[in-house]
Amino acid sequence: MQQLSLDQINTFFANQLPELLQKLTHDAKPLWGNMTPQHMVEHLTWAMEGAMERWKAAIVTPAEKLPKLRAFLYSNIAIRPHFQHPAMPPHGELPALQMPSLEAAIEAFWQRWAEYEQYSQDNPYKLTDHVVFGTLNHDEWRFMHFKHVVHHLSQFGVTNVEAHGLVMPEGK
Repeated sequence: MQQLSLDQINTFFANQLPELLQKLTHDAKPLWGNMTPQHMVEHLTWAMEGAMERWKAAIVTPAEKLPKLRAFLYSNIAIRPHFQHPAMPPHGELPALQMPSLEAAIEAFWQRWAEYEQYSQDNPYKLTDHVVFGTLNHDEWRFMHFKHVVHHLSQFGVTNVEAHGLVMPEGK
């Protein structure tokens, strides 16, 4: 297991993510799960809103497991396919779409990303809760967003985790 670097993650968001999102098409089929590309982009946007406390959910991870999960954020281990986020609808159900199209969802994603960047700049010491990883600082949220975005773009075959220095968990 290796450690990710903040420089690596910042480079991804600034230089690679724009191109990867352009490759996403409305008719792309997931390699796992049942989200559509638009559901996935809206889901990523929703996660950023959580980082800015626009919605809150209780931390469900027992406190004794949080240090191991926090270490996972910094590692090069990818999020496994089929991971079921506890704050999402049960397997098989999809939330209602909020945007009229994939293109509008991607535009909203970038708008929310700019807001998230400004929020982080304005609140550099702010700690906010993530339902799985516990209370996170700005850098930890950035590591989480990186892994989350790469996970879902891999879900649609736009990229793969290895292209971004990640490896699949053992036994997966």
